[in-house]
Amino acid sequence: MRVPQPEDFRELEQWGLIADPFAALKDYSEERAERRWENDRHCRAYEEFKSSTADERVDDVQEHYRDLDRPIDRTKWTYLKRRKAWFHPPLEWGRFAEPGTARILDIGCGDGDQTQRVAEFVAGRWQATGFDGFPLEIVGVDLSASRIENARQHTSSPHEQITLRFEQGDLLDGLDCADDYFDYSLAMGIFEVFDERFDEMLTELTRVTAEGLYVSDILEEYPWVTPRPDLPAVLTEWGLDVVERHRLLQEPFTESGTEDPLAIWPMHLHQVLFAAVEDPATPAERY
Repeated sequence: MRVPQPEDFRELEQWGLIADPFAALKDYSEERAERRWENDRHCRAYEEFKSSTADERVDDVQEHYRDLDRPIDRTKWTYLKRRKAWFHPPLEWGRFAEPGTARILDIGCGDGDQTQRVAEFVAGRWQATGFDGFPLEIVGVDLSASRIENARQHTSSPHEQITLRFEQGDLLDGLDCADDYFDYSLAMGIFEVFDERFDEMLTELTRVTAEGLYVSDILEEYPWVTPRPDLPAVLTEWGLDVVERHRLLQEPFTESGTEDPLAIWPMHLHQVLFAAVEDPATPAERY
């Protein structure tokens, strides 16, 4: 990925996400999902991405991500924060800004760019309604110490009532917190990398989550990737009610080429959903 230039950021502004953060949902259709395979650039990028992920395949995915050393400069971090907003729409994020929310978990937070977006969304909602807010802690957890350092370096709280905290940790080893410690959890691009140990991961994630879960995941077949089109049914078995779910493409649909000036990814198919805990513990039981 080259260093983004001002004109690259201006191109992203044309996607209309400032006016409509849910533009990707309106851009998507089943017809477009099929027609993207007529796009030569997408097909080439898909095969290249598939080949590169196969070459990188390792026996222990957890160890691979834990040992990852990937510093990132501020310009690239900012570009990716805005770029990912297309396929990480703020579905049901209004819940995060409601009184009674105290803690939010971003598991597999990476460089913290999307954690920052969550904080900015909450602060923006408060400010738009003239609300002073309340103490809210947003915690990002990732396997990679390098990426946690990136998050600590580049993120900042957008509101005096919001605290951002980043810690290295492994969901499969268990998180050092009580049951229902977090009101909400976010899992962006993490379900897809679990296969045999998915049940272990979901056991721990549901243990620490009291109210609801936001998920964004790829639905394409790749080495390392386990797409889960049946995820709503799976979450229902774990006591979660999927209140909203959508499919979307990784960038605005185009007949040819790409809308991303840096051409980072193919036109992947994703799903995004919010699932509410069916029988949440009361505040009195939790605190």
